[in-house]
Amino acid sequence: MIRVEKGDGPLILCLPRAGTEIHPSILPRLSATGRLQTDVSWRLETVLDLARELDATVVRSTVSHYVVDPDQDPSPFRATRATDTALCPVVTLDNKPIYKPDEQPGPTEIEQRLILFHSPFHDALCREIERLSARHGKLILLDCQSARSRIKGFCDRGLPIISLGTGGGNSCDPEIKSLLAGVLAETGGYSVGVDDVFKGGFITRSYGRPEAGLHALTMVVAQRAYLRHETPPFEPDKLRLGRLKTALRDALLRLGDWAAPGYTDSRQNALAAVTGGQDVTGLSAAARFRPPVHKSLSESLPNPVARPVRVEDLVTHPRPGLSKPGSITDTGLLPSHVLVAE
Repeated sequence: MIRVEKGDGPLILCLPRAGTEIHPSILPRLSATGRLQTDVSWRLETVLDLARELDATVVRSTVSHYVVDPDQDPSPFRATRATDTALCPVVTLDNKPIYKPDEQPGPTEIEQRLILFHSPFHDALCREIERLSARHGKLILLDCQSARSRIKGFCDRGLPIISLGTGGGNSCDPEIKSLLAGVLAETGGYSVGVDDVFKGGFITRSYGRPEAGLHALTMVVAQRAYLRHETPPFEPDKLRLGRLKTALRDALLRLGDWAAPGYTDSRQNALAAVTGGQDVTGLSAAARFRPPVHKSLSESLPNPVARPVRVEDLVTHPRPGLSKPGSITDTGLLPSHVLVAE
């Protein structure tokens, strides 16, 4: 399922790897390690529940990226590519098998997962970009993820608290990168790495069009910044979580001001009205910032997934490697849904 929380500000928070749902037809095929889902951005939606007060839009997949990863290039795809670039990973970041022997998805099943879960995520994201581009001349798309602080074989030296990826500086204005890194380091006292371990994934590289006013970057938070332990059940630590949210709130407000001058003042007015007992949805026009309409951004949107969804593709597919020659195995997958919160 894709969850969309609509805001009207110039910020879009994208959570492609925070989902934990695994379809019943897939779950029995996972190894014990796979069921732990250690590579998921655990509890990140809790960290970013401040989006509503910032009037930011959130697009989040509730499906585990072990099923299909929305932050990977859908074409061409293979089941056994390197785990950090696999559309449907078969090993964890520390190279442990996600599936039981001979239970990995084959090409046709990967194609089905792409249609059911990957394409709808990007369709929803594109719709929000188009909607907000009519209000703002500049948009900032933040691909939000989290990861274990140290992953053997992937990052033995450990991650900084915050890792920012900008595709080598190509996906956003340099000011955004410097502003975000500076505020998080100053307000939170956090270590920040830029284009180091994480250089920006498919979302950042595909959507970032700074010349058209669409600025994208990846932000990966080391889980020690907000979790009590980086192991199941991945419980948040209240003190760490509070500190991180304070720093992120400040940083995101500053980004909003960069994209739409007056953004912070508009949010303060809105929050004051809520505190006074008014519903934020009923605020006057003066209390909710409305910049001039611009069309250039929506006209230059990327189209990373240009595959039509056909009903006949959503029913039954053979699962190569699992089915006998000439037989067809029903994967049991159902079409995904988009849940929109106004």
